[in-house]
Amino acid sequence: MNKNLLHIPVLVDQVLKYLEINPSGTYVDCTLGGGSHSYQILSRLGKDGKIIGLDWDDQAIEIAGQKLQSFGDKYKIIKSNFASVKDVLLAEGISGVNGILLDLGTSSFQIDIHDRGFSYLAEGPLDMRMSRETKRTAADILNAESQSQLSWIFKNYGEERRSNAIARAVVKKRQQKVIETTKQFTNIIESVTPFVKRIKTLARCYQAVRIATNFELENLQCFLDQSIDLLLPGGRLVIISFHSLEDRLVKNFLNRQANPCECPSELPYCVCNKKPTIKILTRKVVTPSNEEIQHNSRSRSSKLRSCEKF
Repeated sequence: MNKNLLHIPVLVDQVLKYLEINPSGTYVDCTLGGGSHSYQILSRLGKDGKIIGLDWDDQAIEIAGQKLQSFGDKYKIIKSNFASVKDVLLAEGISGVNGILLDLGTSSFQIDIHDRGFSYLAEGPLDMRMSRETKRTAADILNAESQSQLSWIFKNYGEERRSNAIARAVVKKRQQKVIETTKQFTNIIESVTPFVKRIKTLARCYQAVRIATNFELENLQCFLDQSIDLLLPGGRLVIISFHSLEDRLVKNFLNRQANPCECPSELPYCVCNKKPTIKILTRKVVTPSNEEIQHNSRSRSSKLRSCEKF
């Protein structure tokens, strides 16, 4: 396997701890990536255990297939977005699983391959699609959306304070020449950003356009809405996020599932009869150790939350 395509998984020990692997259980890795998390889970499964791995990136599927092939028929890889996990499991005749893992990080091989366009550190086409079957690329967004919509994307998906100035600069530049490469986009951002702020601003703007290109927050919400129903009693959900927008969605969802009562606070007891569906296992978000960050700097922003179904 090409060493440039290797993916270093994050928070592996914590994932295994919170999934609490049942050797004969069925698990879903909703973002298979390079297959590293699935490899660790499969290593702990017995002859009756199984993993269903989902990914919508052909490259990820190929790499994971090579990594997991020694496990024979204990795993199955299905090309699908995690937002369709319920339909996938129903098609496989699976009504409930013991655990679900969702790792929302962009794989190292996606970032490092220049023609994917995920990184501002190297020149390549402005693609950013997780799946090549998605029609709209990052370049399409930058060249077609209105200035106000671009500003909204930078502000809401990147939490970027200079969203108006950057959107204005994008529109001005595309009137002169179509924006097609990461270098063009990077130059536009740098042209309206103070030098000391450039790295963080670049990261936020690239994140924003990537989220918009792949409908990441919409897909996450869709996944969350169906996730608990897919767990067997005692089944566990583990989610790793990498920025505050994702983590906020996950945190709020888990809190609503654990505390669903909608009664006014002045009432002495609950009358809405809404019962908790889960127990939150991570009252405090789990983050990587200093040792892991030193070994894999891309793990720095990872956050893990987990729950168990009643």
